[in-house]
Amino acid sequence: MRRTRLLLVVVLGLAAGLAVVLRRRTPTAGTPEPRPAPLAVEPPKPALQADAEGSYVPGYEFTVNRFRFTGFSLRPDAVVTFAQTGTGAEQPMACLDVLIRADTVHLRCDDPQVGTVTIDGRFRTRVATNRLDTAVLAAVVTVRSGSGEILYRARDSFKWHPRDSGEPGT
Repeated sequence: MRRTRLLLVVVLGLAAGLAVVLRRRTPTAGTPEPRPAPLAVEPPKPALQADAEGSYVPGYEFTVNRFRFTGFSLRPDAVVTFAQTGTGAEQPMACLDVLIRADTVHLRCDDPQVGTVTIDGRFRTRVATNRLDTAVLAAVVTVRSGSGEILYRARDSFKWHPRDSGEPGT
């Protein structure tokens, strides 16, 4: 009798184990949820202000050695612009020391008449704007004479203006 009980317990244990194994192997009755389709094209990333072609106009114009600071551009070339106070003729200064990142700008430009102009700034917004009344860059502008004397140094805010292509209607 003892053997019969032991055999019955073993058979019931095996049957229970087989039932558990079979139950786990049977597929669920529900249909699997479909995966979302991958995007065919990655959405375009917004243009960075650091890549925008145009000019940066200061909130405050200053004069050094009979030249009035009128602004600068980063693209297509880094250029600082001054205008002669008597004639108004613009004098662009090419910048040879240029660092433009998504969030910062460093320019250093040399001119024998004006001096060395350094602009160190941070973009207030990374994404390019088309609002002409919004200051997009805060920077410190420093002008030094050939001997290294500081002629002008101040923090200013700059508004961006798109590049004029010179074509009618643009």
